[in-house]
Formats: sequence, C-alpha cells, structure tokens
Amino acid sequence: MNLKQQLRTQWTEHVQDWIREDQWIRTGMLDSWMLESLGDVAGRRVLDIGCGEGRFCRVLAGLGAHVTGIDLTEPLIEQANALASESETYLVGNAEDLAGVEDESFDLAVSYIVLVDIHDYRRSIQAAYRVLRPGGRFIVCNIHPMRMAQPNGWVKQGDRKLFYAIDNYTDEGPREFEWWGETFINMHRTLSSYISAFLEAGFVLDGLHEPTPSDAQLAANPAFADEFRVPNFIIYALRKPAVEKAYQTSR
Repeated sequence: MNLKQQLRTQWTEHVQDWIREDQWIRTGMLDSWMLESLGDVAGRRVLDIGCGEGRFCRVLAGLGAHVTGIDLTEPLIEQANALASESETYLVGNAEDLAGVEDESFDLAVSYIVLVDIHDYRRSIQAAYRVLRPGGRFIVCNIHPMRMAQPNGWVKQGDRKLFYAIDNYTDEGPREFEWWGETFINMHRTLSSYISAFLEAGFVLDGLHEPTPSDAQLAANPAFADEFRVPNFIIYALRKPAVEKAYQTSR
C-alpha cells in the first residue's frame, strides 16, 4: 500500500473510533478560535473541507450558516447526513481537487486539522482558492509544524514533562504515531512551506494565530496548561483578493 492509499484507508478503518473520540481539545478551546477567525457566518455559504462526521458543520449551521461538508470517507459522510439539518449538505469528495464543487461558489471555507492528512496539500489549497468567491476567506487550523516534526516529543523525568523536543524539522514527509492502538500517519511540512503554498495559490495572509486557552477554558480543562509551553496548533486566516477594478489612465 502506498502512502496516499494509507492516508485514506487509516480513516476508513477507524470511523467508529473517530465518532467515539472525545473532541475536548476542539470543543474546549479550538472552536472558539475558529469561530473568532470566521466572524459572523449567518447567511454565509461555508464549505468545510474534510468535514468528517460533520461536527463543526453543525456548529456553523447552528449559527445561521448554509454549510456544505465534503469528505472522502464515505461512512463519515453517512454519519453527517444522519444528523444533518436543512442548512447542511454533505458530499463525498476529495479535498485535493474538490471535484464537482463549482468555482467561486462559497463565501468562506474551513480546513479544520485536515492538511496534515492530505498527500498533495498544495493542490488542496489551490482547490480551496478556486471555489471561493473573490473576497472570500479560508480559515485553516492545523497541527503546528513545530509539533508535527516530532510527534509525542515530550522529554520526561518520571511523570514530569521537562520540555518538548523538536528534531528533523526540515525533513518533510510522513510521521508515525500511535492512535487507537495502531500506527497512524500524518504529514509534516515546515511553516515556510505552508505559507508559500498559500501565497502561491493567490491567498493573502490576514492573520496567523497560535491558540492558547482562556482563563475559563484552562479552569475547565487544566491539561490545557501545556498549550502555553509549546505551540500545538496554528490557525491561518487567509483571503482571496477581491476583483480589482480595471485600471484606467487619462491623458
């Protein structure tokens, strides 16, 4: 099995594990950062790229958005459809090309910890640019490249975490880690590679965030204290430029 096939089948084989997974890091901290970056979504057409079982789509629909979720894992889309409201539409499709999604048809697009699972991330970013209307925004949350370089890199003394080791940072490619009792793969790329891919696709970078918990979030989830020690996630706030007016000269 090649790498591209493995990135896909590992999710197909663990659909129920993912559905049962406690999404505490997202619901307890990241959702608030994503919603702040998205702004008012009421009445907006939003595309959730790599939507999984549709959890965040349902959040957005509850805030008044018209949401389309797309994912390559059919059982996850089946689960999303089973829970969908009238404001939600789900498609089986590949995040690398978004085939079947019309050009310039969405106001907002979301990629919520998905690019680490994609083989051709540059192609996926270009596809997101294609389906956004001029002036549309693309909000990307991803595992921070500094953490992805060395998964599970905490150096410990007994149960005490001394520091997080970063190694082989410039060596881009697959990284293995244990999840649900099996070996999983994510893709590591450097920060400069991601930003270059966004800019080369045509996006403007409006903001860059490294999420940390609020006081209330930390009180509710004390384990979030680690988020202050080394960045775990990163959010890129991107914008597709509006169509420029034709430049005219007078003589």
